[in-house]
Amino acid sequence: MTVVKEITSGEIAKAGVTGLCAGANLRTPCGERRVEFLRVGDLVVTRDNGLQPVRMIWTRTLNASELAGDPSLAPVTLAPRAIGPMMPQKTLMVGGAHRLLIPGWRLEDEDDTENCLIPARDVTGLDLGDTQAAEITYYNVVFDTPQVFCANGLPVESFTPSEDALRDIPKNARAELRKTFPDLGPKFTDYPAPTYKLRERVSYTPDFA
Repeated sequence: MTVVKEITSGEIAKAGVTGLCAGANLRTPCGERRVEFLRVGDLVVTRDNGLQPVRMIWTRTLNASELAGDPSLAPVTLAPRAIGPMMPQKTLMVGGAHRLLIPGWRLEDEDDTENCLIPARDVTGLDLGDTQAAEITYYNVVFDTPQVFCANGLPVESFTPSEDALRDIPKNARAELRKTFPDLGPKFTDYPAPTYKLRERVSYTPDFA
């Protein structure tokens, strides 16, 4: 059985790539919009807090040699219904460290009503994307507080800046985050923690899809 570990917000941020790949559709008041066309100030429909304005979108582009040299940088591919009915509605690619909101009834040793945020790479049965791709760009959406929103119908988490997460993002993105949130400390310790339980290395039960 896969080991399940519950962790605190201070421990969850681990080295790895986050973000949504091009083609992911997000819900907005004007209908679905692909993440690569999203702009600062656009409103996104969130799971718990209604419409929230995008404060920042930072990207990370990896070329073919980087992907070939480190397969863990390749996106995780979620086929339609990989998590549950209509989740996602169509193929979705995300960074391996990007967290998905998984219902508790899909997890062993978890209350059925407890929704948990889990890195995509820790959900068994998902496939790595093409490590020989010419280039992959990850899009990270940032709000004033951590949010969960749907990408291709699957609930995913927005980017949450933390001391550990900042080590793994480009320098220009770190500078832009500090410019966007000048009232937060240099290590973003004042940025709110996610409100959902955080877990990793889960025992996942996909048999009910």
